[in-house]
Amino acid sequence: MSVVIPEQFVRALDGFEAVLAAAPADRWLSPSPCEGWAAIDVAGHVTAGLLVVEMRAAGRPLPQDDPDWREVAGEDPVASWREVRTRMTAELTQEALDRQVELALGLRITLREWLEQYPLELLVHTWDLAQATGQSGVLDADLVGPALETARRMAPRGREAGMVGPEVAVSGDADDQARLLALFGRSPAGDAHV
Repeated sequence: MSVVIPEQFVRALDGFEAVLAAAPADRWLSPSPCEGWAAIDVAGHVTAGLLVVEMRAAGRPLPQDDPDWREVAGEDPVASWREVRTRMTAELTQEALDRQVELALGLRITLREWLEQYPLELLVHTWDLAQATGQSGVLDADLVGPALETARRMAPRGREAGMVGPEVAVSGDADDQARLLALFGRSPAGDAHV
C-alpha cells in the first residue's frame, strides 16, 4: 500500500525549496520581514520545523528549547534543508500519518491532519524568505485559499499566546495572499510585526 502524504504539504515544501534554492549567496544576512531575523534565520526556522515533523512522525520526544536557527541552516542552507526534508519524508509512513500528536495550545489531531494545515507556516515563511532575498513573493494561489481559512481559525489563538503579531489592515479589494499575510502581521510592502 502506498503512503499518501498530503499533496498540499508537498507542494508547499516544493515552493519553499524553490525560493531557498534561488536565494543569492550574498543575501543570507539580509533582513527579513520578521523583526530581528535575516534570511538565514528564516531558512533555519523552517528547516527546524521539518525536524519537528520528523520527530513527531518517528514518535520521538521534542526538545524543550528551540534550536539556533543559523546552526540548523548551517553553511549550506539548501543542502541542510534537502537533507532534513529527505529524512522527514522517510518517516512519514502510514502508521506515522495516522498517529495522534499534541500541538501547541493542547490541540490533539493526527499527523496527517496537522500536515494538511502546515502549508500555512510554509507559505508565510516562503514569502518572508522571498522578500529577504529579493525574489518574487507570489505564492501558489491554490494553496493560499485553504491556508487563509486555516489562518482565520488559528491566528487569534496564536496572537493570544504571543506567537503571532498584530494584524495589518488591508483594503477591501485585497486578494487572498494579501489577507493571509496581513493576518500574520505582514503587509505587501514587506513590513512585519512578528
